[in-house]
Amino acid sequence: MAKKKLLIWIGSAFAVCLAYLIIAAKPITPEFSLQTKWVINVEDANSQTKAGGTLAEGPIPFVLENRYGYIAPDGTLLAKKTFQTNQFVAITPKLLSVCNPVPDTLIIESSLSNETVTVKDPSGYPYLVDEHMLLIGKNQDSVSAIGESGSLLWTYQVASPITALDCRADKLLIGTLDGTVYLLSLKGEALFTFQPGGSRLSVIFGAVLSSDGNQIALISGIDRQRFVLLERSGQTYKVAHHQFLNSDFRRPVLLKFVQNNQYVLFEGKTNLLVFDIQKKKVHEIPLQAPILAIEALPKSDTVFVMTGKESQKQLVALKLPDRKLLTAPFTSQESFMTASGDQLVVGSDSIITSYVVGK
Repeated sequence: MAKKKLLIWIGSAFAVCLAYLIIAAKPITPEFSLQTKWVINVEDANSQTKAGGTLAEGPIPFVLENRYGYIAPDGTLLAKKTFQTNQFVAITPKLLSVCNPVPDTLIIESSLSNETVTVKDPSGYPYLVDEHMLLIGKNQDSVSAIGESGSLLWTYQVASPITALDCRADKLLIGTLDGTVYLLSLKGEALFTFQPGGSRLSVIFGAVLSSDGNQIALISGIDRQRFVLLERSGQTYKVAHHQFLNSDFRRPVLLKFVQNNQYVLFEGKTNLLVFDIQKKKVHEIPLQAPILAIEALPKSDTVFVMTGKESQKQLVALKLPDRKLLTAPFTSQESFMTASGDQLVVGSDSIITSYVVGK
């Protein structure tokens, strides 16, 4: 009788375990890896221009320490120059400007040709995005568009210093110190104005547009701080989600839409917060340092985050919503990360390395 009861107990336990494995089992993801495509040292390599119009194929801009320039997708160093510590460098794959603290003349160069745009007495600093040339007023309370002749096409004045800017989908998003968000067309037309409120002190710490311009993500307020997601509804935008946060940042906070605007990523107090837009759910990924950059490769479902404090940095690869695939610590005084085609390009002091995702 005791033996029969033992067999029944063992059989029941086996059935429960088998049922759990069937219900809870997940497919094993193939091993993830980053494969090095090329490595260059910008101190050792000589500047050169590769024949055949490589620049038109998508140059990769870089700024490291007091050096800036362009690299071809195959790792050829196309241009390398130096700038002074008090100078400001604005660089995109298509445009470049190096200006002094109080520029009398602003020169914007094209990376695809020898053409330049000269702005006389700019009274501000360049803000370059793709092929768009914008000027931030010297008091940080205005934005102007620069025409091909160097003249200002339009100027939009705001009531408080600008704390956040984003330009995509032919729209310009502005966040200000007084807690106001302005959405403009690239013709300078006001499309939408919004004040999140809900906090003791209103201020916009981060503001970003989705790639199609149909959504706006914000980090706003002091005591308490909030995350707000706005979605387009006809000719306006409405709050689709908002929540209070544990963070209390008094500095700009990086936000980014990734994976065809399925997620918004932003920094929390001691973690990365991943907001699933469809499910209206927040996932938390522990991170112990400020976020320096977020990048996603178009043909991969992997998202990369660079974190760092002083010289201690980390490169973290994620499979969203909440799985870490790789954590790679490194030491670097100056660093950057950018995505270019299928490549993840990471700069560390004088070394720039290109990686591709392998499995």
